[in-house]
Amino acid sequence: MKTLVLSLLTLLILLVMILWMAGTFEHKIAPGINAVSEQNASSTLTVALEQIPLFEEATGSIQSKQATDVAAQIQSRVKAIYVRSGELIKPGQLLITLDAETLQARSAQANENLNAINARLVNAKLHHERIRNLYSKESATLAALEQAAADYQSLKSQYAAAQQLVNEARHIQDYSQIKAGSVARVIDRFVEPGDVVSPGMKLLTVYDPQSLRIDAYVRESVAVGLSIGQTLEARIDALNTAVPATITEIVPSATPGARSVLIKTRIEHRPEMLPGLFARIRIPQGEEQILPIPQAYIRQVGQLDVVWVWENKQFNRRFIRLGRALVDGRVNVISGLSEGEKLILPDDVLSASRSGH
Repeated sequence: MKTLVLSLLTLLILLVMILWMAGTFEHKIAPGINAVSEQNASSTLTVALEQIPLFEEATGSIQSKQATDVAAQIQSRVKAIYVRSGELIKPGQLLITLDAETLQARSAQANENLNAINARLVNAKLHHERIRNLYSKESATLAALEQAAADYQSLKSQYAAAQQLVNEARHIQDYSQIKAGSVARVIDRFVEPGDVVSPGMKLLTVYDPQSLRIDAYVRESVAVGLSIGQTLEARIDALNTAVPATITEIVPSATPGARSVLIKTRIEHRPEMLPGLFARIRIPQGEEQILPIPQAYIRQVGQLDVVWVWENKQFNRRFIRLGRALVDGRVNVISGLSEGEKLILPDDVLSASRSGH
């Protein structure tokens, strides 16, 4: 009997301890959020529908309308390069000097050849005049006169050809001094001093910074509504800026695979803009109706978004589904709210809950 009583007493003590540890003997507050009256809420928001412009974005990149490859026109060795990538150059500025020793020797040879022919030409002219005088006095034959005239005319032709060779040598010698033809910016250089270049070999790539444009591919169904001269908004993400872009060309052929059309737009010059930068062109597509609310009225519970809505004379928690964020910091609500409903800031709900406890 004692054993049975002792066992029951032990079980009773264990049960009391379990109930005490579980908080059975303490006062509890029922779970939930205390109701907050609309009059006591410090900040309420009435949800309203808004009409905003609807755009379609076409991605593209900044290009230079006038990009030029500076190439060698003669075979020679690079003697010096005076510009680097990114440098702004002016018309007539010396860019590259090629070794001109061979060209100078060729030019000197052409000049000497011209002098030699000129000396022979002077002698042939005097001889022709002498034979003509003798012929007029019947002291020379007609054959001698004709031979003298032929020699004189031949040397005149040789002199003209030698003069052209001199001009050509001088012109080719100018190829050793490569100069800028207009205002431009250097994109890249492809040779270094000491390199041997040949005709047609690319030395530099430059572009006109005043003639930048944006090339973008637009869906064919959207492109048919565009026109040359139309001004759109272009955004350059890397610079965090937007600029007007005027359509200058619409390629009259769609890409079969992508079902898109290439458009080219002119943009205003800015020093920070560089060819190759990523750009987005915004094309108006009418308007759309949205239900935006500030981000401050939203709280995240796990992976869900929650707001507090005034209904049944109190603010209750409501799960909503969000869409894209707007540029002013608000967020579009896809579902869960209706126009005219009132929201309260989550901080007001929290403050009311603490005061109620």
